[in-house]
Amino acid sequence: MISVILPVFNGEKYLQQSIRSILEQTYENWELIIVNDCSTDNTEEIAQRYAKIDKRIRVINNLENKKLPASLNIGFSNAKGQYFTWTSDDNAYAKDAFEKLRKNLIDNNVDFVFSDYQVIDEEDYILYNQVTGPVEELPYYNNVGACFLYKKEIQEHLKGYNVNKFLVEDYDFWLRVYWKYKMLHISESLYFYRIHAKSLTSERKKEVELAEIELLEENVPSINDKKMKEKVNFKIQKFYEKREKI
Repeated sequence: MISVILPVFNGEKYLQQSIRSILEQTYENWELIIVNDCSTDNTEEIAQRYAKIDKRIRVINNLENKKLPASLNIGFSNAKGQYFTWTSDDNAYAKDAFEKLRKNLIDNNVDFVFSDYQVIDEEDYILYNQVTGPVEELPYYNNVGACFLYKKEIQEHLKGYNVNKFLVEDYDFWLRVYWKYKMLHISESLYFYRIHAKSLTSERKKEVELAEIELLEENVPSINDKKMKEKVNFKIQKFYEKREKI
């Protein structure tokens, strides 16, 4: 079974579309755990409505706003599946995403798979296709994207997402996976990633950029490849030089 965690805070605008994309999956052995992070809009009402319709859907309401990494850990601590993934309230899956992610994970005997995705706007218009990967470039930049699947054991062994890495909790997790597990990139778009003014990455872009650089600095000692280490150090240096000029 695939366990999908959907952490959400005030996501009423696109939440139904995100949930429906899971309900429409060709692979039907899944569970969806919606973690409502103290939303003040109609998020909980929408989530509970779908939970009543389909027994595979559960809703967890945080008693206080815990932010994304903690909400993910809460969701996964309640998950029952063999394979884990998570999504966002403003994004959606292609209908065969679960089927193809799972097949590639099993057939290639790897621990973590991720795919390309299509970037859409607020009106669902496809802007462009985003190619992710390659795996070996992960220490240089966050190239996993938003569509992925991994074995339950990874979540357990790595002790989940780091609550101190808000804004880069995903990249931090991917890097920890990279150092210890087999990862595979799928050259096919299986997801729709929405760009809009109120998305977390849009609102806090500069904070995300700084957090990513700080994360890279932490990971430099783990890089064994000399050329990659030089490449990452050069990127870090250029970032700080640019900041000094502003």
